[in-house]
Amino acid sequence: MIFDTASLREKLRKGSAVAARRAVGAGLALVLAVAPMMTAAPVQAQTLFDLQSQIEAATQALQNDGSVDVKDGSADTPLDPKKAEADDSADGQDEAATDEEGSENRLGLGRREDPSSIERDYTLRTGRAITQYGYRVFRQRPRAPIIAGEISPDYVLGVGDELVVTYRGQTSRTVSVVVNRDGDIVLPEVPPLKANGSTVADLRDRLQRITERSMVGTRVFVTVGSVRLITISVLGEVARPGARELNSYATVVDALGAASGILKSGSLRRVELVRATGERMQIDLYEYLTGASGAATTVLRDGDRIVVPLIGPTVAVDGDVARPAIFEVAPGRNSMSMADALRLSGGPLRPAGNRFMHVSFGSDGVQSVSTTNGRSGTLRQGDILQVFIDRNVVAGTINVEGAVSTPGSRAIDSRGSLKSLLSNLDLLSGSPYLPFAVVQTRDPNTLLPIFAPVDLVGVLNGAEDMTLNSGDRFIVLSAEDIGFLSSPIVSDALSGGVAANCPAIAYLNGVVRKTRADSFLSARQFLVQSGTAASAGVSSSCPAIIDQYPALLPLMLENVTAVTGDVRRPGLYPIVKAVPLRLMLNAAGGLGRSADISRVEITRYDASVGAVSTQVRREVLDLTQVSLDAVMVRPGDMVRIATRVTTRERGLVTVSGEVLRPGNYDISRGERLSAVLARAGGLTAEAYPFGAIFTRDRVRVLEQQANRRTADELQKGIVSLLARQAQRSGSGAGMADAMGVMRELVKDLASVEPYGRVVVEADPAVLAARPELDTVLEGGDEISIPKRPNYVLVVGEVLNPGAQQFRSGQHARDYVALAGGYAIDSDEERAFIVLPNGAAQPVDLASWSTSETNVPPGSMIVIPRDLAPFDFLAVASDVTRILSSVALTAAALNSVQN
Repeated sequence: MIFDTASLREKLRKGSAVAARRAVGAGLALVLAVAPMMTAAPVQAQTLFDLQSQIEAATQALQNDGSVDVKDGSADTPLDPKKAEADDSADGQDEAATDEEGSENRLGLGRREDPSSIERDYTLRTGRAITQYGYRVFRQRPRAPIIAGEISPDYVLGVGDELVVTYRGQTSRTVSVVVNRDGDIVLPEVPPLKANGSTVADLRDRLQRITERSMVGTRVFVTVGSVRLITISVLGEVARPGARELNSYATVVDALGAASGILKSGSLRRVELVRATGERMQIDLYEYLTGASGAATTVLRDGDRIVVPLIGPTVAVDGDVARPAIFEVAPGRNSMSMADALRLSGGPLRPAGNRFMHVSFGSDGVQSVSTTNGRSGTLRQGDILQVFIDRNVVAGTINVEGAVSTPGSRAIDSRGSLKSLLSNLDLLSGSPYLPFAVVQTRDPNTLLPIFAPVDLVGVLNGAEDMTLNSGDRFIVLSAEDIGFLSSPIVSDALSGGVAANCPAIAYLNGVVRKTRADSFLSARQFLVQSGTAASAGVSSSCPAIIDQYPALLPLMLENVTAVTGDVRRPGLYPIVKAVPLRLMLNAAGGLGRSADISRVEITRYDASVGAVSTQVRREVLDLTQVSLDAVMVRPGDMVRIATRVTTRERGLVTVSGEVLRPGNYDISRGERLSAVLARAGGLTAEAYPFGAIFTRDRVRVLEQQANRRTADELQKGIVSLLARQAQRSGSGAGMADAMGVMRELVKDLASVEPYGRVVVEADPAVLAARPELDTVLEGGDEISIPKRPNYVLVVGEVLNPGAQQFRSGQHARDYVALAGGYAIDSDEERAFIVLPNGAAQPVDLASWSTSETNVPPGSMIVIPRDLAPFDFLAVASDVTRILSSVALTAAALNSVQN
């Protein structure tokens, strides 16, 4: 590649600047690397030879890091002029970026730019932030325009332009040359050619003619490699005024960007370009901003000046427009038409339905506001045109909500009827409830919103229709919305309880508190009959559509029909008018399998117009003789579907232990124990029917209630009992201890888990001989037949409580003697025996007693503690007896079962 001397010197000069900076950095690095060595080892560095060796070592280390290239014994000075220029350009850009960043911080042009005084004034007057139009566009800080595509053949060459000349033919090579300071280009084998002032096309033609004469069979191609730099000045209201170097293709916009943009105190519409020849050109940058290139794209020449004067008069457009902003008035004028201002702001957001307000100053400086049409009129300096949307109404549409496929606006056709709207059944989706829908419209007299119930079944069948008006709301309820009417939270509100966290429930609660009318009587009675208990403080959420329209809930409850009994979904179902019973039963999920349609009870609440009371009338219908479609149900009625009487008992009976086929057995109503034992295959040879354990759920509940009632009574009598004891003893000593003991006893009694055992006869032979002992079974009963035991339990106040081997013919006192006899605190007069079947009876253990109690195997002899020394614990004796009975029963059950 060939370079002319001047071009090479210029590029090496630029490269040497970068090389000099890097050499200084390398020298500092060498000093920093050598200094520690000299400090740490002064003895080894006494001679110049030693110091030179250390410097060479440091240099080698830096060379390995790539900081200094010492292959030719010099700093990193590139021989390629383009590389040197690129490095210098990069360094220059870094320095410029740092300078510009500092300048913008000082001038308030950073990312968070402070508003100008003009912006602050308009913001204060409009009530919201508004900015000046167009200034950010010229703040892009370009370094130089990027030249892309083909350079025009009319481009005029000058000193510093680079040309790429390519030969093809007998001679093939590519040469890059630069127009030198003499205006010539020097090519091999060709005399110097004058290039300065020539166009690219003219130079190409001359060079082609010379090549044809000197190089036969060779063609030449000329392109511009890089363009020259020019120097222009940017003055006035710019962020960084002064001289700027740009390439010869730069425009006015490029020069403003190189000056970091125009200050907001500067004008965008009165920029002036002054040529080196003295020619002046006015530039309106609004033309460039609105898409017309105009004079803003004029190519600059060396020595041009760009002057940005102070900003001229301004106006503002604010409100519902595409681009609210502050705009500068056109050059030579002090006002702007409203039409031009709206055009600059992008126009209103809507083509119609807008309201225009003109804010202007009077001669006394007081602002005044007037209404204008926005199409005619003039804005003077400081005026504001405000645009507002007059109203947000969509004519010819209704809003569809709730259980629909796509909620939102729907167009009303020419008929404007609900039937035509529902002609497309795809509008209804999910599980819509058709007997009761609502149209929210306006009362024509008061213009207040009202709810109009609609029977969608009749609309779809063509039996009725409703005219819709623009702005109405059509609300379709879902099955979940209807199910909410039977919830505890609604029951709580109807009973006057505390309102929950739901606007609709709070609204209903207020209606209930303010009126005593029977509007919600059917709903109240159903909720009581179905066992939906009201509970204060119920926390539940309302369905979305009911939460959105709180007044909808009382309307639905006023028009409900209650369906109860043997249906799949008993509940409250609102209807608009009388409907066939079949429709109500379908809404309730249909009849159950056990429904008795021969006795369907309908309770009607009749109140004719002008009547002073409501008459209650009940009808019992045989639907086997009457069609479901012939029976009409009205709002407020209650429908009860009876259940057929069945001989099948609910629940199962569990048989376990010593039977041939243990398991769970379903039973019929009135079935007895002997029959179930026979179905279980009878007893085994090891069975002990006298120790049968029979438990029943209903008895367990009764025992638990009795224990709690006893605990409550004991709790109330503790104080008076201890007070009487203190009066008899004359001292309060031991009162606190006694109180603690009593409370523990009461606590134990209340927490005892009963077994629900019932004493029954389970021997099939006895049951066959005495049928009156055969127990009638219930669902949930459990019967366990144990094996025959060979022991007798002796527990309580004996020396060695435990099990003694059963001996035929022995009496109770014999087993007590085998257990070591009585303890010191025993009360043998109150001893009792618990038989294997769960029955208990007292036993006389005195030595002079002539009565002998039979002790069968598996029995339990209980010797209680003597409580006589503690008179104040008389009641505690009863508690102890109860607890002991329960505990001993549990032990007996466990031992017998084992």
